[in-house]
Amino acid sequence: MRNVATIMRRELFAYFVSPMAYVVIIFFLGVMSLLFALYIGSGRAEAQMVDLFHTMVFLLLMVAPVITMGLIAQERNLGTIEILLSKPVRDAEVALGKYLAAVVLLLIILALSFIYPLIMEKYGSPDWGEILVGYLGVFLAGAAFIAVGLFASSLMSNQIAAAVLAILILLFFWLVGWISYSVSQQLGDIVRHLSVFENIQDLERGIFDTKPLIFFLSICYYFIFLTVRSLEQRRA
Repeated sequence: MRNVATIMRRELFAYFVSPMAYVVIIFFLGVMSLLFALYIGSGRAEAQMVDLFHTMVFLLLMVAPVITMGLIAQERNLGTIEILLSKPVRDAEVALGKYLAAVVLLLIILALSFIYPLIMEKYGSPDWGEILVGYLGVFLAGAAFIAVGLFASSLMSNQIAAAVLAILILLFFWLVGWISYSVSQQLGDIVRHLSVFENIQDLERGIFDTKPLIFFLSICYYFIFLTVRSLEQRRA
């Protein structure tokens, strides 16, 4: 775990000594603040965050590839990945260290966004149980998106190409649920199990269920595993 922590600290430092982290945070909070202001000013606002959670998930789908695009692709482009892999560090430790650094950045973004339910608390009576479950759903979706982005970065030596590939994969998981409405019921049920949109809805509403929990954790595990295999191929 020492190697994982070292790599994680290095990547976090890289985020905050470059404009990357600040641009992502400002973009995310800027869009959310605008939508929150419009929501509050609509006159129909309620002390709940279902719509805002849905927007957060969609924004993370766009932001996660930007956060992860350089984690491995940049090192491949600069040739430093060979130096890293030549050290006494396992491929799984490299993947986990880089993944956890991006997850910590995700947690910082979500922590800063907690200002919105606090404002609601001042003017209404939000259900904090629903809000915390909703944030859990947003975090799990973001963590899964980061795992996909990390895998895409491991395949490319160009950061933009890595971001585009990650967005395409994530859009598949986002839109695949729509296919279920044009196929047989049996196939539609299978397809819906792969849909981020279908799996996130209950958590956004504050309904805790183990099915979406397993879904997002499975995506995290599967794509981190693929990243490790990609690094192993690089080492071979």
